[in-house]
Amino acid sequence: MAHFDRRPRITRREILKAGTAASVALAGAVSAPAILAASRAALKIGVLNTFSGPAASTGDWNWSGINVYLDEVKSMFAGRKVELVKEDDQFNPQVGLEKVRKFVQNDNVDLIVGPQGSNIALAVLNYVKQNKVFLLISGAGTDAITWERAPYVFRSSLAAWQLCHPFAEWIYDNLAKEMVVMSEDYAAGHDIAAEVSAPFIAKGGKIIKTIYIPITVTDYSPYLTDVRSLNPPVVYNFSTGGAHAIRFVQQWAQSGIKARLAGFAGFVDATTIEQQGRAALGVLSSTIYTDALDNPVNQKFAAAYREKTKENPNLFSDYGYVSMQVIDAALRATDGDASDKDKFAEAMAKVQFEAPRGPFRFDPVTHNPILNVYICEEKEKDGRLVTAIIDTRKDVKAPPTKNG
Repeated sequence: MAHFDRRPRITRREILKAGTAASVALAGAVSAPAILAASRAALKIGVLNTFSGPAASTGDWNWSGINVYLDEVKSMFAGRKVELVKEDDQFNPQVGLEKVRKFVQNDNVDLIVGPQGSNIALAVLNYVKQNKVFLLISGAGTDAITWERAPYVFRSSLAAWQLCHPFAEWIYDNLAKEMVVMSEDYAAGHDIAAEVSAPFIAKGGKIIKTIYIPITVTDYSPYLTDVRSLNPPVVYNFSTGGAHAIRFVQQWAQSGIKARLAGFAGFVDATTIEQQGRAALGVLSSTIYTDALDNPVNQKFAAAYREKTKENPNLFSDYGYVSMQVIDAALRATDGDASDKDKFAEAMAKVQFEAPRGPFRFDPVTHNPILNVYICEEKEKDGRLVTAIIDTRKDVKAPPTKNG
């Protein structure tokens, strides 16, 4: 079971009774939470993500987002020092489960943040539920997490349904009535292929073919040859962000296929397009974050992120930053006390704030975020490729069950 600090809380009345009562009394309620929290142990967070292999960049971007927020608050949540324990799941479900056990049994973390891979999240879910571990999922988008609920499991990233459903309808309404779906051959890939296809078909569209690609593939030419022979008007593709997405878009451009290319969040974004180059121009995507968002929180975040990493922030960076916003907001609501997991979960379910991506709040039933979804196109602006927003769907909420 995850360890939570169970030291008794010191009340303001007790502080006032202890010497120097006058100075403490003058500080009032504003100072009390920080004074109370100063006597508590640090909040220990286990960070599980993919930091090696082809998908390592997604974990690195998430980690950078986490640390930009910690820099902003000087690694203090509600007066408690924050300590991170970092582990690499290697995009391997068994390794991920071993690392979660280590967090709980050896490191005594207060809660776990991550992972990125849906295959990892599904592998650890039963252990987390059985051992009442507090888990904030900051990446994995599989819809099964929305439906397989647990009182101490939250997700601050997104569910695949939220990006797929509105985008599939948009494609039908604005681009074409037929398309090919391509997706990586693992849990998230199958989820996303199904979630894009179902609403497209429901509107009257036709899926010409669904093509699953092994996650280890680096040469997409056989699959692109298949697509060329089908001559579809639109191809929707899901590639894990980073190297996978970069290679796919580069090889797509070289293939000469005339279809319009669309994809899941992270397929083309502020980081991948630096290597995709002009091959990314015109590619469409649905996302919850782009560094082009014009709001004060994102402007501050993006500037700090660029200063720290010398890169532009992307979806995975936002994932990390927002996960820390959620924990900080929940702890502030409990005056820094996470010893009662039920009360801490209740506080987390109620958090609301402005994130770089826009307004953030949880669906209290699913513990999944309610989000703005942005339909984007890669465009050139002032000599730079940007992920430009061309349409917005507000307050998109994933259905609480598989059947809606």
